[in-house]
Amino acid sequence: MSKQKIWDLHLKYNGPITEEFIEGNKQLAESIAKEEGIIWKIWTHEEGTSHYGSTYLFKNLDCLTKYKEMHIKRLNAIGITDITEYTFDILEDLSKINHAPIE
Repeated sequence: MSKQKIWDLHLKYNGPITEEFIEGNKQLAESIAKEEGIIWKIWTHEEGTSHYGSTYLFKNLDCLTKYKEMHIKRLNAIGITDITEYTFDILEDLSKINHAPIE
């Protein structure tokens, strides 16, 4: 098993993906890119629904735990409370066979 961790976050947001949405979140994305321990983040949305999400790769559980606490508070502060999240270990040997972008 790897020390790296996957954090899979799902939430509901009632708003369309517009140019304004993308522009409004660029600063947030740039801020997230500078957070300690985040290797990468993938932003997701299920078209035609209010389902949004993110999948992150963290260097370790400590970095994930610290970021998660801050980020959930940030989401709650803007009214997003319908959140489901999971922390996963990585089966590194098998994942590398399938070209997983892990270090």
